[in-house]
Amino acid sequence: MKQISLLLIGLFFSQLMWAQTIYNPNVAIKPIPTLSVYKVEMLENTTSITFRIINSSQLPPFSLSSKNIVLREVSDTMDLRLIRSENVKFFPEKHIFSYKDEIYDFTLVFGGLIQPVKYIDVIEMTPERAFYVQGIIIDKDLNTEISRGFRAYQLGDSHGALQNFINVAEMDLYFEYGLAYFNILYILSQQNRWPEAKEWYVKFKNRFFYDKQLLTNELSRMGIIQRLEEGR
Repeated sequence: MKQISLLLIGLFFSQLMWAQTIYNPNVAIKPIPTLSVYKVEMLENTTSITFRIINSSQLPPFSLSSKNIVLREVSDTMDLRLIRSENVKFFPEKHIFSYKDEIYDFTLVFGGLIQPVKYIDVIEMTPERAFYVQGIIIDKDLNTEISRGFRAYQLGDSHGALQNFINVAEMDLYFEYGLAYFNILYILSQQNRWPEAKEWYVKFKNRFFYDKQLLTNELSRMGIIQRLEEGR
């Protein structure tokens, strides 16, 4: 009996060593502005991701078009297939938002990730790829610094926010999304610090980012790219 008890205790602590829950991780790109990742729960054999959509303005009905959804570590080629889901509407079923600020949560469960993991993608593997949540940041230090940057900017401290995003850009050269660079360029342009902005623009162009074209289009829409390339 004592041996069985010790075995159960050992199994319990083994699960604890694997268990990790991250709340409100930062995300690089997503299909709906008010969509966020509420939490990521990682166990030895499963990875559960709870998504949250807030109906801040009247959103169209939401559904996933396919169960062919994969989870992968960013830049990895190993796909973890969807095992099960909770509260998800798959086409032709739809979740219809009925009132302002309604919160709709749903969970996708995949296989277990090989640790350590710093950032992950969730992608619908259909030709349209209508559902994609990419650059979900699991790394605690990166998340903390990004959140500090956004918080500082919201409080009117653009200089502090700039330093936070510079820290992020320099913390991990393997993060292949341009979130930090975009915010650096945006803040420097607001401060009319164009020589520094040009230096960061060169760094941005010389790096590989999955979302480089998306961010370039947005910077161009805001008139920042045109100003950076003046005089060439």
